[in-house]
Amino acid sequence: MTKSEKYIKLGRAVLADECKNSFYTFVKTFWDVINAEAFKDNWHIGFLCEELQELSDCIINRTPKPYDLIINISPGTTKSTIVTIMFHPWLWSIDPTIRVITNSYSSDLSIEHSTKSKDIVISDKYSELFPDVEIRRDKSGKQHYENTLSGFRFATSTGSSVTGYHAHVIINDDPQNPKQAGSELLRLQSIEHLKTLSSRKVEKENTPTITIMQRLHELDVTGHLLSLNSENIRHICLPAKLSPKVKPTSVRSKYINGFMDPVRLSESVLKEALIELGSLDYSGQYDQDPIVAGGYIVKEDWFGEVSVSDFEYLYQKNNKPPIYFFVDTAYTEKQENDPTGIIAAVELENNLYIKSGIKVKKEFPDLVKFLPQWVLSNGYDWRSSIRIEPKASGLSVIQQLKRQTKLNVTETKTPTDSKETRLRSNSSIVESGRVYLVDGSWNEEFISEVCGFPSKAHDEYVDLLNYAIDYFINDKTKPINKQQLLDDFR
Repeated sequence: MTKSEKYIKLGRAVLADECKNSFYTFVKTFWDVINAEAFKDNWHIGFLCEELQELSDCIINRTPKPYDLIINISPGTTKSTIVTIMFHPWLWSIDPTIRVITNSYSSDLSIEHSTKSKDIVISDKYSELFPDVEIRRDKSGKQHYENTLSGFRFATSTGSSVTGYHAHVIINDDPQNPKQAGSELLRLQSIEHLKTLSSRKVEKENTPTITIMQRLHELDVTGHLLSLNSENIRHICLPAKLSPKVKPTSVRSKYINGFMDPVRLSESVLKEALIELGSLDYSGQYDQDPIVAGGYIVKEDWFGEVSVSDFEYLYQKNNKPPIYFFVDTAYTEKQENDPTGIIAAVELENNLYIKSGIKVKKEFPDLVKFLPQWVLSNGYDWRSSIRIEPKASGLSVIQQLKRQTKLNVTETKTPTDSKETRLRSNSSIVESGRVYLVDGSWNEEFISEVCGFPSKAHDEYVDLLNYAIDYFINDKTKPINKQQLLDDFR
């Protein structure tokens, strides 16, 4: 071996030791293996590396875990690169026998993370620094691969099976899709999946779970875990801007001019994110607060207000388009019925105007008598329709009204998403100022119910608002009224 070869070998040994002794050094060293962009440092990267390295002691030494770790941090901060992609190869550089299970909301994302980790392990740089770590040729898949010293990586996704695998560390990265934050079904599924992951530990006492995500709901995975066992959880919360939400408090002084990362999450980046996401999703993903300050999904000051006289002027100006009626029936066989909600709505100049609304508590026969009276007194004409969802009670009302009246009664399209998901989806339309309430005694109850959802006892107006927005703004397949077109042409 020549002198230069000895220096090269010595340099590799020194670098290998430096990488083993510092996860932060490892991240910087192997960054270019999986990233085409140059490494951009920020204090939170070193901080997260230190936190993970501190927790790694129990993983490497197989000792009781001091806590489980939750990290709430904004998208675009290299969170997955650090925690889900690079942490596992670093652990193997110290102890190749470590077994790792990683999870995400989709199998494609989980496998992508797992593949990038594998790319590091099979890279020339890794092989030169840690030659003892080799992937078994007979077990080198994308979802599951093993090394020659019994360590493995298994990638799964929320709702999938993890049968047959037990890990020394479990990494739960974005267990629910942020774009489907309002789905109660998916939220419950991600929480239920925790039980599956919890059963996949080599030793329950020793195996820590690392959860990394943005806040999506008060009762998302983070909220659920904190409500169960906050004393045994190390909770790191790093919103994009300095706020009382920052945890631990010791890192608040690290924020630069009030920003966690003034390069990745600059003022302009955050403004663009707010426009794209709307206040609700922005609050969860960047403020790490699932509730918008000052309100829930919809805020009171988002609604436009218009007087009766101003509405009538605008209505006449736009040639008196047809008024549509949306009904949320609540007739049940129980003696204590919920109210039935009704609104009258019209589209004017590409905006939705809710002309009037009412909540009534009536038994079926009285409700069938009341509905025609109310719609006729609130602008129904031959072009109008009464749109009712054909759920159990609604179908009966539709059938009875068609038998007893000549009113145009139509079934609404039964929604497939939950009420909360639909309202979250439609909240940006309200926030953009496209929904107006015509002044009336019903306004206060409407605003209180919609803006208080999901904490209010009743939510009929929430359904009705969703129906109206879907029909007038979201639904581009409304039937054409041929007679009206002829009248307009004449």
